[in-house]
Amino acid sequence: MPALRLPAAALLFTIAAATGSANAQTTLRLTWTPNGGSPKVCEYTTDAAGVSMDAATGALTATGTFSGTDCPTGTAPVSDPSISNGIDTNDIPLSTTTGATHTITWSANADSCSYAGSTTPGAISNWPLTGNVCSSAAACAAGASVPVTIPGVTGSYRFQLSCNKVGSAVTATSGQNVTVSQGGGSGDTCVNNAGITRQTFGTVMYNAGFSTARDVDMTLFENIFGHNIDGASRLFPGTANLNQRIMIQRNQYVSLKFTVPANLPNQTYGQFRFEETQPQTTRMSWTISKTCGDFSTTPTPPLTTQCIMNNGPVNSSLMWGYYQGATTLCQLVPGETYYFNIIHASLGTLGTSYCSGTCGNTIQNMKLGGTGWPATIDVPQ
Repeated sequence: MPALRLPAAALLFTIAAATGSANAQTTLRLTWTPNGGSPKVCEYTTDAAGVSMDAATGALTATGTFSGTDCPTGTAPVSDPSISNGIDTNDIPLSTTTGATHTITWSANADSCSYAGSTTPGAISNWPLTGNVCSSAAACAAGASVPVTIPGVTGSYRFQLSCNKVGSAVTATSGQNVTVSQGGGSGDTCVNNAGITRQTFGTVMYNAGFSTARDVDMTLFENIFGHNIDGASRLFPGTANLNQRIMIQRNQYVSLKFTVPANLPNQTYGQFRFEETQPQTTRMSWTISKTCGDFSTTPTPPLTTQCIMNNGPVNSSLMWGYYQGATTLCQLVPGETYYFNIIHASLGTLGTSYCSGTCGNTIQNMKLGGTGWPATIDVPQ
């Protein structure tokens, strides 16, 4: 039977007065308050010895039993689970494309967590829909950073973290609903360049910085150089005089697919201009090719070396357009499809990136002439 020790010596005399003896079976009505709860009343009944005083300490001592449902259990109250670092748009945007990769970082105050509540129309290897992803308080507190590659299935996805604690009936959750559309470059066949890979999704911004940042499918020209703050993105030749920072990860490249309009007027031309550097990367390389990821220094005819800018410093440019008879620009044929390939490396050493993390020099889609450009030019300052 549990022993009860009460430091209030005066209680002994109260009991003695009420019962006529300090050494008889006694029932105590104890009022106590659980952490954060309302007061409860619990009865404690001593054995025949009743309540006595410890001569050494002066504490009241009794041996007996608790009764009723409002008595303490002797264990510490259990706190509910909580998620300290949840899933939001910093991990994965509200809309993305097939083939895109995002890193979801999470941590929780819990004994176990799973991805229960997630809905992924296509299977994702790093995001299991069954089983725990942490099974101890230490592991859940440490959390994880999970690279998630969107499979080739479009539709509505939900990425959810669900966490529990032993002794608590509460499940803590954090999640994000994501709309997945078809990536423009998902069916492209790219050159297999050793040491580098194609980046298909990422952040683009104006010179103003992250306040203008947006996450886009980086396989399509119009998503970057056709950006239109007033409406739908513009197809090639895009938005005139538009400056864009394309944030490219180390040892990756961007290949922007575009089709020259079949009715593009003759003498419509422009240039990509290396407008501003980042501290890490003072040089970069570009090509316009019929092939994704083609960084060859020997273009396939009828394309010429005018379609290459190799290891160029700031103010370098690559002039392009449909201009019959011109030999000083990269000639583009109406109705044909091309790729604008961009990398922070020399064409001779593609696997040696100038970028230690993620870099984005500013490239300008500069209008030089012709009537094939959009009538409205809406470039923020």
